[in-house]
Amino acid sequence: MIDNDMKKVLILGGGPSKIGQENELDNSSFETALLLKQNNIQPFIVDNNPFSLTASTIDNEYVYTVEVNSKNVKHIIESTHPDALIATLGGLKAINVAQSLVTSGFLQKHNVKLLGLNNKALKMINNPYHIKKIIRAISEPVVPSDIVSSEHEAFSIVREIGFPVIVKSISAHENTHRQICQNSESLSDALTEGFEKSSVDKCAIEKSVVGYKQVEMVGLRDADGTKILISGLEDIDPVGIHSGDSIVVAPIQTLTDPEYQSLRNATFKIMEFLKIVGSCHVEFALDSNDGNYFITKINLNYNRNMALVERATGYPLQYVTTLLYLGVNLKSVELPAAYHRLTAIMEPTIDHVVVKMPVWPFENVKHADEHLNTIMKSVGSTIGVGRSVEEAMLKALRSSQFSPKDILPSMRDISNDELISQLIHPQINRFLVLIEALRRGYQVEDLTELTKIDQFYFYKLKQLLNTEEKIINYPLKLETIEAAHQNGFGDGMMSETWDVPIDYIKKLSMQAKSVPTYKMIEPSAGEFDENILSFYSSYEIENESSQFSNKTALVIGRGGNKLGPNTAADYYTAEILIQLRKVGYKTVIINNNPNSLSLNPNLSDKRYIEPIQLGDILNIIRTENPVRVFVPGNRHYLMKEIKKEQNLNVQILPPDQETGVILPKKVTYALNFFVTKQKSYFISTEKLINNKSNGNIDFITNYQIPFFINKVQLSKDIDISQEQIAKSNWIGLVQILFNKENGISEYVGIRPLRLTETIFMSHATGINWIRELVKFYTNKLETNELETNIKNLKISKVFNMQANFPFKQLRVNKKYGDSSQEVGARITFNDIK
Repeated sequence: MIDNDMKKVLILGGGPSKIGQENELDNSSFETALLLKQNNIQPFIVDNNPFSLTASTIDNEYVYTVEVNSKNVKHIIESTHPDALIATLGGLKAINVAQSLVTSGFLQKHNVKLLGLNNKALKMINNPYHIKKIIRAISEPVVPSDIVSSEHEAFSIVREIGFPVIVKSISAHENTHRQICQNSESLSDALTEGFEKSSVDKCAIEKSVVGYKQVEMVGLRDADGTKILISGLEDIDPVGIHSGDSIVVAPIQTLTDPEYQSLRNATFKIMEFLKIVGSCHVEFALDSNDGNYFITKINLNYNRNMALVERATGYPLQYVTTLLYLGVNLKSVELPAAYHRLTAIMEPTIDHVVVKMPVWPFENVKHADEHLNTIMKSVGSTIGVGRSVEEAMLKALRSSQFSPKDILPSMRDISNDELISQLIHPQINRFLVLIEALRRGYQVEDLTELTKIDQFYFYKLKQLLNTEEKIINYPLKLETIEAAHQNGFGDGMMSETWDVPIDYIKKLSMQAKSVPTYKMIEPSAGEFDENILSFYSSYEIENESSQFSNKTALVIGRGGNKLGPNTAADYYTAEILIQLRKVGYKTVIINNNPNSLSLNPNLSDKRYIEPIQLGDILNIIRTENPVRVFVPGNRHYLMKEIKKEQNLNVQILPPDQETGVILPKKVTYALNFFVTKQKSYFISTEKLINNKSNGNIDFITNYQIPFFINKVQLSKDIDISQEQIAKSNWIGLVQILFNKENGISEYVGIRPLRLTETIFMSHATGINWIRELVKFYTNKLETNELETNIKNLKISKVFNMQANFPFKQLRVNKKYGDSSQEVGARITFNDIK
């Protein structure tokens, strides 16, 4: 039973997104906040992330837009008196705050219960000494390691365990990176750097298990001690490459049953010893030669791999975890109507394969080291879902390439020396390098020795290579199309390779009876009667998906997270889904980002996890027959091809004005307008701040609303703006740019309001401008209401939004970034003086 005395719960948010943290934390917070409300518990949240959907959906009076730190959280607790605190949804920063509040006795003094973490578990997080102590207490193997305060201590330990070793700085404030040391010289250098970065002048030294197999387990436990395993994950890449940068497969493919059961049992022993209530993610290093393993990490806070498990299995992990926090046991959990009543207590079984592929930032950050190691460098990921490893693997790769034309890049031009170098020292394009090595005749046994990747995956890659050769050598053959489809190749690739229209490929597919059918992603492998409307495509006889409604709006998601608009674009997509429902549409989303907000089942009526590529989109359009298609962000090729479909109403948001936008080199402020065909409505002024102080618009990454100018100048600027808007014939949200030098303001350009600034302006004005755009483009906009809202608009505070960049995490010596390099942002506001 849910604790009836619990009326208010404070959620610690994740703060601005960064490498290692996209929207998965906000997605889980959003899920939790909805469930709290459903059980008559008021959620509060503290978060300074402008792209937090949770903060946007909780009433303003319960949202605290400040940095997540101990001082701020203490103040909020003292003023709001919550009954409980949730810190597991805010990343390591939130955990650190919880540790501080528990250690100081603050939570106990104010009668605030910490949900999901007891003192023993909380003390362990990010503390190698306590983790090792726990693992030994349950008689499980732990990697030999110790904490050192000097170089002398470190070398004494290394003499016992031998090289290679890993050095990690101990810090209470951040999750520090790990360095592999092969000899005394590299160890000395790593220690110097590690002590310098440590907040407590200590480093951890541990035996290197680089080259071991990486395996992960996610489990659940309730207060009664009932435990289930949600899923195992297998990293294709060995230990030595950060799990966040690895290609990951679910379910596990290459472990023997005894190996699998050993890791499952170890996970359960950890959860039982710590008396965990909620979810637990454990990482293992497994020696493939003898089946021996070490426990390398225990995660109790929600993370990207828990999000991946939710997407892979269809099991509502965070939903169930929240109920466990509230005192419900697994046997009593009531799931949403789409699920069978026994799903919560049963370990998921899936009859499909999911492969996660990393997405890299190096297109935008040119001077970063692209070699893969224990420091995470990917900024996002995509997933492919299929009936086989080959199909899922290729769909994941296609999704990660961001080419709507479905063209796979090639490594054919790489020299043999460079090929061998990249096999030994992997870089971001290693998947294609592995394929190229097979293409050149390298033996599987040799490749396994060089890369420490299981032979199983090389045989799967060989199958993909054989299919690719068949596509090239036997064009336009029905059996070629059938083989291509079975192995995850898209119609777009065959269209490009054979130089024929994609519609012709569709006709041949019909002749070959190789047409996509859709399978439900659900956790019982068909054992239970589930109605979870999340699907992936395959090429089999039985189809589990049909047209959902005759009034469906299809939203085409952004795919994997990239630098630039990234998490803001996903927030924007989620808001589009919310607003389309409010104006009466049934909603369908296509996306493939496992950390995406827009794939949350609360936001849409139906979901497809597919590559964002033309052939896959057209297949879904022909299944769902949507009356409208919405595309967040300009994707010109995709739009042009989709619009060829007859009678299809396609809309880009923010509006693609379909004219070349020539932007100025210098700009200092802007006026923002909402423009209909009849009228333009002035909304706000906005200061555009350039950290490089050169005025270049590309380097404007800080924003302030309002920008203060006198009434006379403002009136003049509004007149100039409306003249330019009238000339342009643009509609939607439009930004007029001005440059001010020597006290003189000059009009310098016009552009659609960017995704990030649209969200920022919504915060500053209290008006949801994504809602207004959706209403406008669905002919539901009440102009009188809009005019009244704008007329009554009074911005009482100065709002600031500042971008942050991944340079420190990528170890790039760069101080200022441009708008294409943003990884997240923080928002603050102050009273107008």
